Amino acid sequence: MRRRLTAAAFLGSLVMLLVAVHAAPAGAEVITGPCVGLADFSNGTTVTESTPLSVTNKVPIEDEVIYAGDTKLSPPDEEESFSGYVSVRLPLGGSWVVAEWPDPPDAKTKEVAATGTYSYEVPSWVPRGTGGLEVTAHHEQRSQVCEVAVIMTIDGSPGPAAYLGAAGTALFGAGVVGAGFKRRFS
Repeated sequence: MRRRLTAAAFLGSLVMLLVAVHAAPAGAEVITGPCVGLADFSNGTTVTESTPLSVTNKVPIEDEVIYAGDTKLSPPDEEESFSGYVSVRLPLGGSWVVAEWPDPPDAKTKEVAATGTYSYEVPSWVPRGTGGLEVTAHHEQRSQVCEVAVIMTIDGSPGPAAYLGAAGTALFGAGVVGAGFKRRFS
């Protein structure tokens, strides 16, 4: 009876872990501030400030993105501070910062809108082909904060890191089950 309870507890824990790891990121559609923007990827994917979190957008592992953004502020008379970033929330915690501005960090501007291209390459430790990752764009200027979140999946297979994680989970599970059988043979 004790072995059944141990095995049931292990299986229940494993199912909860798998659900937590593979669940879509929590949250609601995040749009703060009056800013507008878009990012066009070479595979035809376009995301904007109004792309809902319920839509998963597939993007390439590396790309040169065409972007445009507008704070909807009136241009200032003098240069002012501004800052921002684009980051990817990782499934097991932490994040990958794709881009930060300004560059250099103490730069100032009279601009309230920007267009251009940005090249990126996803590091190997960021999950690929495994489901949605929450990507947040954040911009601050003249006490105005704009933040937008979209869900993206990175093209490609999960790769060796995912297979090593699965093997580690299986070994851990075997150890837990084995620990339940140890008393029987002692």
